[in-house]
Amino acid sequence: MRERKVFHGKRAKYLYEFLGWAFKNVDDWRFMNYGYAFDNQNDNPELLPQDEAERYCAQLYHVVASQVDLTGKTLLDVGTGRGGGSSYMHRYLKPRKTVGMDFASTAVALCQKNGAGIDGLKYVQGNAMDMPFGDVEFDAVTNVESSHCYPDRSQFFREVVRVLKPGGNFLYTDFTPSGSDADDEMALWLDELKAAGFGDITSFNITKNVVKGLDADNARRVEQINTRFPFGLRRMGKLWAGTTESWIYSDFKNGKRKYVIFRAVKPA
Repeated sequence: MRERKVFHGKRAKYLYEFLGWAFKNVDDWRFMNYGYAFDNQNDNPELLPQDEAERYCAQLYHVVASQVDLTGKTLLDVGTGRGGGSSYMHRYLKPRKTVGMDFASTAVALCQKNGAGIDGLKYVQGNAMDMPFGDVEFDAVTNVESSHCYPDRSQFFREVVRVLKPGGNFLYTDFTPSGSDADDEMALWLDELKAAGFGDITSFNITKNVVKGLDADNARRVEQINTRFPFGLRRMGKLWAGTTESWIYSDFKNGKRKYVIFRAVKPA
């Protein structure tokens, strides 16, 4: 079950449509990322009690989005999944308006249900390669652990440039694919961002913090999969969730792939 066969393109859409439908009544599962653990626990953000169970997943959004001050800004979160990241950023980092967008209609319906009543937060369905927004509409765009599913990453980057205001920030994180040289993939990433029109690009490797987060969160992930997934789907679920028995976890642990955060600015 290599990731290109399971988690890419149309197969990824079918997977996330299924997850949105199958777990539409599960209200305590709001994030779908590998998480992040700070080197120093004093850096951990304070969370409300209802957010504590998914702390490591929330912290990945925190470290990505807090690269800039989002207070009072307009924010687009592409690939919002079950909506936990968009909700976290809106409630904790205080943008004026947050739009969470996802390709899977069942995921968007779930987000709309869970996010109802939060002023300034909304969710829409859309394609990352052809986003349903006007030009120069947002101050910032976030994309967390989602672009590896896209059939055309370069086109996605061009769309981000289009919807960003001049001087706007693209706050982005994902991992390099299996079976490729991580440094070559990093160079390709940077070339694609530059070709799309971004300037002032910074990046840093967070692989060890992601591994630390997966270690700390492993028991919860395994328990959730064993409780909620049918027996025949648990192996794929553990692979997808990056549990410590999965080869995805091993790739991170052994340095075969990198997990990287970017900040890229649309020139003013």
